[in-house]
Amino acid sequence: MVANFNRLDDLRLASMNVKAECGNCGHVGIVDGPKLWRWFAIHRWDATMTKVADHMRCSVCRRHPTMLTPTETSPSMDFGPCSEAEWKAVVARLRR
Repeated sequence: MVANFNRLDDLRLASMNVKAECGNCGHVGIVDGPKLWRWFAIHRWDATMTKVADHMRCSVCRRHPTMLTPTETSPSMDFGPCSEAEWKAVVARLRR
Protein backbone atom coordinates (compact mmCIF):
# COMPACT_ATOMS: atom_id res chain seq x y z
CA MET A 1 0.00 0.00 0.00
CA VAL A 2 1.20 3.52 -0.74
CA ALA A 3 1.82 5.42 2.49
CA ASN A 4 1.51 8.87 0.90
CA PHE A 5 -1.09 8.75 -1.87
CA ASN A 6 -1.37 12.41 -2.84
CA ARG A 7 -0.47 12.33 -6.54
CA LEU A 8 -0.51 9.90 -9.44
CA ASP A 9 3.29 10.03 -9.31
CA ASP A 10 3.12 8.14 -6.01
CA LEU A 11 1.27 5.30 -7.74
CA ARG A 12 3.57 5.26 -10.76
CA LEU A 13 6.66 4.97 -8.60
CA ALA A 14 5.10 2.12 -6.61
CA SER A 15 3.70 0.44 -9.79
CA MET A 16 0.19 0.44 -8.32
CA ASN A 17 -3.21 0.89 -9.93
CA VAL A 18 -6.24 3.02 -9.09
CA LYS A 19 -9.51 1.57 -7.85
CA ALA A 20 -12.32 3.95 -8.88
CA GLU A 21 -15.69 3.55 -7.21
CA CYS A 22 -18.88 5.25 -8.42
CA GLY A 23 -21.07 6.56 -5.63
CA ASN A 24 -24.08 6.72 -7.93
CA CYS A 25 -24.36 3.19 -9.38
CA GLY A 26 -21.77 1.31 -7.30
CA HIS A 27 -19.62 0.28 -10.28
CA VAL A 28 -15.96 -0.40 -9.47
CA GLY A 29 -13.14 -0.28 -12.01
CA ILE A 30 -9.40 -0.78 -11.67
CA VAL A 31 -7.33 1.55 -13.88
CA ASP A 32 -3.66 1.04 -14.74
CA GLY A 33 -1.85 3.59 -12.52
CA PRO A 34 1.26 4.23 -14.65
CA LYS A 35 -0.85 4.55 -17.80
CA LEU A 36 -3.21 6.97 -16.03
CA TRP A 37 -0.21 8.99 -14.86
CA ARG A 38 1.12 9.19 -18.43
CA TRP A 39 -2.31 10.26 -19.73
CA PHE A 40 -2.43 13.09 -17.18
CA ALA A 41 1.19 14.07 -17.92
CA ILE A 42 0.74 14.47 -21.69
CA HIS A 43 -2.44 16.49 -21.13
CA ARG A 44 -0.67 18.56 -18.44
CA TRP A 45 -3.55 18.05 -16.02
CA ASP A 46 -3.20 18.43 -12.26
CA ALA A 47 -2.32 14.94 -10.98
CA THR A 48 -3.23 15.53 -7.34
CA MET A 49 -5.75 12.97 -6.18
CA THR A 50 -8.32 15.66 -5.35
CA LYS A 51 -8.37 16.62 -9.07
CA VAL A 52 -8.00 13.22 -10.77
CA ALA A 53 -11.68 12.27 -10.39
CA ASP A 54 -12.65 15.47 -12.27
CA HIS A 55 -11.21 13.89 -15.44
CA MET A 56 -12.67 10.41 -14.94
CA ARG A 57 -16.15 9.03 -15.64
CA CYS A 58 -17.98 5.87 -14.64
CA SER A 59 -18.27 3.57 -17.66
CA VAL A 60 -21.82 2.65 -16.60
CA CYS A 61 -23.58 5.89 -15.58
CA ARG A 62 -21.03 8.50 -16.79
CA ARG A 63 -20.75 10.25 -13.39
CA HIS A 64 -17.46 11.13 -11.71
CA PRO A 65 -16.10 8.52 -9.30
CA THR A 66 -16.51 9.36 -5.63
CA MET A 67 -13.62 7.30 -4.25
CA LEU A 68 -10.15 6.62 -5.62
CA THR A 69 -7.87 4.25 -3.75
CA PRO A 70 -4.53 2.58 -4.57
CA THR A 71 -4.55 -1.14 -5.25
CA GLU A 72 -2.23 -3.89 -6.42
CA THR A 73 -5.12 -5.61 -8.23
CA SER A 74 -4.71 -5.97 -12.00
CA PRO A 75 -6.57 -3.45 -14.18
CA SER A 76 -10.14 -4.44 -15.04
CA MET A 77 -10.52 -1.90 -17.82
CA ASP A 78 -8.45 -0.56 -20.66
CA PHE A 79 -8.31 3.01 -21.88
CA GLY A 80 -6.09 5.23 -23.96
CA PRO A 81 -3.37 4.37 -26.44
CA CYS A 82 -2.14 0.77 -26.61
CA SER A 83 1.13 1.24 -28.50
CA GLU A 84 3.97 3.74 -28.46
CA ALA A 85 2.91 4.95 -31.93
CA GLU A 86 -0.59 5.71 -30.61
CA TRP A 87 0.90 7.63 -27.66
CA LYS A 88 3.00 9.70 -30.07
CA ALA A 89 -0.11 10.43 -32.16
CA VAL A 90 -1.92 11.74 -29.07
CA VAL A 91 1.03 13.98 -28.20
CA ALA A 92 1.19 15.28 -31.79
CA ARG A 93 -2.55 16.01 -31.75
CA LEU A 94 -2.24 17.92 -28.47
CA ARG A 95 0.63 20.05 -29.84
CA ARG A 96 -1.54 21.44 -32.64
